Parts: sequence; C-alpha cells; structure tokens
Amino acid sequence: MKPSDPDTIGAFFDADTRRKGHDADVLLGTVTEDGAVVRHRDRLEKAHLDRVLPRPAGRRVLDLGGGAGRITFWLADRDPAAVREAVLVDVSAELLAAAEAEAGRRGLPLTVIHGSVTDPLPAAVVGEGFDLIVLFGVAGYLADEAVDVLVDRVADALAPGGLVVFKEPVTTDGVLRFDERFADDGAPVYRFAYRPRGWYARRFARRLRSTYRSPTCAHFFPWFLGGTEGAVEATNKAAEGRWLDALGPALARLDPLLQAAEDAVRGDDRFARLLAPVPVVQDLCLFAAVAPADAEAAAAPDLSVVVIAFDEEDCLEPVVDELRAALDGAAGLRWEIVGVDDGSTDGTPAILDRLAALDPCIRAVHQPNKGIGGALRAGFDHARGGHVTWVPADGQIAPETVLELYRRRGEGPMLTTVYRTRADHWMRTVISRTLNTMIRVKTGEVAKSGGNYLFSRAAWLEHGPRDDDSMMISTAFRQSLRAAGTPPIEVEIHCRARVGGRSKVLNPRTILRTAGQLLKMG
Repeated sequence: MKPSDPDTIGAFFDADTRRKGHDADVLLGTVTEDGAVVRHRDRLEKAHLDRVLPRPAGRRVLDLGGGAGRITFWLADRDPAAVREAVLVDVSAELLAAAEAEAGRRGLPLTVIHGSVTDPLPAAVVGEGFDLIVLFGVAGYLADEAVDVLVDRVADALAPGGLVVFKEPVTTDGVLRFDERFADDGAPVYRFAYRPRGWYARRFARRLRSTYRSPTCAHFFPWFLGGTEGAVEATNKAAEGRWLDALGPALARLDPLLQAAEDAVRGDDRFARLLAPVPVVQDLCLFAAVAPADAEAAAAPDLSVVVIAFDEEDCLEPVVDELRAALDGAAGLRWEIVGVDDGSTDGTPAILDRLAALDPCIRAVHQPNKGIGGALRAGFDHARGGHVTWVPADGQIAPETVLELYRRRGEGPMLTTVYRTRADHWMRTVISRTLNTMIRVKTGEVAKSGGNYLFSRAAWLEHGPRDDDSMMISTAFRQSLRAAGTPPIEVEIHCRARVGGRSKVLNPRTILRTAGQLLKMG
C-alpha cells in the first residue's frame, strides 16, 4: 500500500473529527488523544513559530492541509493586521466546516477548498501569489512523486519575497518508516511515511531556497520518554495532565535552551546513551522564494562530495549511507554526492545506480578504468557545488572531516589534509615515501601523506589540471594554486581503517602511470 490517497485520508479525518466533536479545537486534525500532551505540543510549536517567523502585515496566507485552521487562526491572533486573506485546503470536509465556522465568528476572510494539496489551485485564488504558505504534517501522506508535485504547486503559488513554513516528522537514523492504520475488517485506513531527515529539504531545493531548519517540540519528553507516545503514556493520569498544563507555558519559553542542551548531550558519545533514543523528530523548516533569474543558482548545491570507487562493492553502500546521514544533519546545507565508478568489475556499478535512483542528490558517473586521478577529474568535472571535496569509497575518511573542511572553506581556495597517523602495509609505506621524495626533487614541493581536500569550484575551473589521470593530479592542482599565489592550507585529519575489501593502489599499472606523469611535471 502506498502513502494514502486523498479520499482515504479525508474519510479518516472526517470520522475522527465527528468522533471528537468540533468543540475540542486543539484535538482537531491530530491522531494523538491525550489532551494535555496535545496542548503542550501546540504551545511549543507556536512558540517556535513565533521565534522564527517575521511579522509583516497584510499577508495572504495559504494553509495546505491545514485542517480546522489551527495555524492560520494563530497567525491572525498573533497580530490582527498580519493576515489580510487566508485560503485553507484540506481533504476533510468536516475539518473545513469547523474552520469556516470559526472564521465566521472571527470575521476573518477565509476561502476553503475541499481537495488534495497536490491539486492545481484556481488562478483566481492564487492571484498575485501568497506571502506565506503553511505545510504542517501533510507530505508524509504523499507518495514520493506526489511530493515533487506539491513542491511545484507551492513554488508556483509563492509570491516574490514569500516564505514557506514546513513541519514534518522525520527519522533521525536515515531509515524510512511507516505508520499504518487499518479498519476492523483489515481494510487500509491510511499509511504515513516518516522519511529520513533532509529528504524534504532536498526535494524543496529544486524550486526554493532553504533558510532555516531545526527540530521543534524539543521539551524534556524526548530526553527520557522517547517522544510524544512516551509522553502520552506517562501523563495518562489526571494529576500528571494538570501538572503538565500548569508548567506548559514556562516550558515553552525554556524550549530553545532545552533543545540546545539536548543537542549538546546527544552530540557527545559519552552521554548520548543516557538519553532515550528518539527515532523520529518534528523538523521545522523555512523555504524562501527565488527570482526566476536565480533559479538555476538556487538549485545548485553548496557542496559536492565526489566518492571514487573501483571494485568497492563491500564498502560503497555503507560509506555513502554514513556520508548522506552526516550531510543531512548539517542544517541548511544543500549537497550532492557524485559517485564515480572507475571501470569496476564487481557489483559496484549496480550499487551506485541503485543509490542514485533512490536519492535525487546522488548522481552516478561511470567510466572505463583510469585510476585515482582519472576518477577524481571525472567527479570534479561533473560536480555542480560551489565547493567540492572528495572521499574514497573505502571509508577511511570520516564524514566529520568533510563537514569540518566545509566549515573552514573561507580560509582559502583549497584546504588540503595530512594524516596525523596512518597504519599502512610496509610496501605501501615504501612506495609512498619514494613517491614523495620524487615529488620533492621534481617540483620542490614537500609532499606529506595526504588525504582528501576541499576547494571552490571556481578554483578547479581556473587551475585544475585538464589532462592528468594519474595520482599526481592532486599535486599538480596544488602546484597550480601555489603558482597563482594562493597556496593551499593544510589541515590534520585522522585516517580510519577501511570498511572492507582491499586497497587498489598497490598495483604496477597505477605506479607506472603515476611515475610517468611525475616525469612530465616541471
């Protein structure tokens, strides 16, 4: 069963609303039954929104999948001059009826549309576009291709200078999960997808610019109780519910500090195990409209990571999965992975193609075997990011190194790395020292045992070697930058053990190709 179709999910929320009653406003549109927890979560979300949303007056608001108008009415309450006109779209006729009744009592101009969030909006409704578009807990009901349609609908309806505020539950471990509900007779009621963190940001980056991302509902529940469901179980007694309601406003004010503390604790391996695991968090994101002339630049990633692979079927997938999870965790970073299959003879090409098919931010490049230099050059030429770096598919360079280099990107046109320690086979050590000696004699450059490096794409286009497929490509690139008066900056890094397989560097073809290119260098 795919994520729910509009008729199915609409029927579910119609029945859910009738069962709860229109007088229980805070429960409308939510599956969670515990009133104290829902009210507390509502306070936390709105406090978060209050911190990050600007307050311009006279906005046109489009609330997609907004149910009974919880967020739309809060925006109007927050500042009576903020909402000039609101349009609410939902698949539940019962929720829309509740929203219409409430808007009538408030005197708020509200247009309700009964239908799917992926349906085209009438041109008369879109008009000059919307200044704020709200998407809360909607995309999880949609199939992947429907999310892409939603992104296009949103981008087309957003006015110049407008914002999209998006909140969706996502997984913290990169695993796709589903919440499935079935009727008593076994018929499917709905299916909700909990997608990996960062998945939505990449989808929206096709048309919009990410400006903010952070978990919401941080409070103390995820620390010890495992999220909202744990909180419901712990507060199912009247005394606890009253206590939670009493402390709720204060906890909402403390929420940013609690979030910062939780991030710090979870980021330290020594203490993270003391906290309950939270496999799903609610991510709050802001996306901004871009001018048509800037659309291509807005779609380009900030960082391209080239992953080179030759016969690395044992390593490639876990290395890419680890890297993707780390890049997703860097808030606001638009990234791509360019996987280069350098003429592999094992299962590497098929694995790379499968990874690329599953994630639009992973691209596969296949070529005949050219060695490390040829694989790097192919990856660098295909990279579209403002900055580019690379890692081998063996997993020896950790994702943390990639992020550290990107954080320090402003220090120079290239950051190059040297290993603090590296445990190599004696033959590789002899070959490496011999090669470094030849480099020093031939070029005057004191070479060290180095790993990856990061550089601006502009530096590659201007100074990158165009005819070098050998291991000397990195040395030649650095030499070209030195000649231009912009020498690389060295950063020490740690070298890990290979994830699996064996090194492909120690073979006669690679050694002879490298020596031949070295003799050509000045």
